[in-house]
Amino acid sequence: MALLYRGLSAYLVVVGFLAWALLIATPLYHDGSPEYPHWQILNYFMAAAVLIMLIKGFLMRRGHRRQDGGCPDMLEHLRVSVAFYGTIVLSMLFYWEWFWTLNPESETGDAVTSHLIYFPIVDALFVVLCLLIGRRFWQESSRT
Repeated sequence: MALLYRGLSAYLVVVGFLAWALLIATPLYHDGSPEYPHWQILNYFMAAAVLIMLIKGFLMRRGHRRQDGGCPDMLEHLRVSVAFYGTIVLSMLFYWEWFWTLNPESETGDAVTSHLIYFPIVDALFVVLCLLIGRRFWQESSRT
């Protein structure tokens, strides 16, 4: 189990850092066309990462109970809630935008403008949650 958790942690952290680097670098090299070939490839890896994070967020939320029946630690409760609800919001925004871009007829004037507004927000949220949940996987691999 520890090997699986380390692998998932590495996957999330690598995809998160790739998204972060591409988010920063895209304005430096992009020619202004509506095509984003690097993002088109990375989005498939991001889609898998969002599913992993969604499952992990759900499992964290479900398992967030103290064994003695007492109140959970407030900081831990906040971490679990951010991971769970943040991943739900991320999955809704990411898949909505991504499925929109997969439709070739959708890439017209206003749609391209909306992608320029929504995708940086989605990518920033993605990076934060990838690193947060990837770190959680790594910590759990050390415990098992």
